[in-house]
Amino acid sequence: MEVVSGQGKIRISNDVIMLIAKKSVEEVEGVVSFSGGLPVGIMEFFSKNTATKKGVKIKNEETQVVINLSVVVKYGVIIPEVIKAVQDKVKKSIEAMTDIGVGKVNVFVQDIQL
Repeated sequence: MEVVSGQGKIRISNDVIMLIAKKSVEEVEGVVSFSGGLPVGIMEFFSKNTATKKGVKIKNEETQVVINLSVVVKYGVIIPEVIKAVQDKVKKSIEAMTDIGVGKVNVFVQDIQL
């Protein structure tokens, strides 16, 4: 992704954005880990502009990114509350650290750890 400032261009690797997303999710209580991937039906929505690492996928759009996360949550948590916290934390962290807009943070709960 590229950010243009008055002094020039800044290029930020998708790997950096993925790392920020992963570290942000780790800070949310109730998330156990990242899942290995997304269901095939969901994968069909991703284009060639998608970068992927285990549990995190980034789609570059013109002026922002869309983050897709697959997570495993703890049994007994209120899933919508945990996922909302993940979405907020990831969006705020990426925007604060990179100045890149985050259009959406889609979170797919793949499993529950008993």
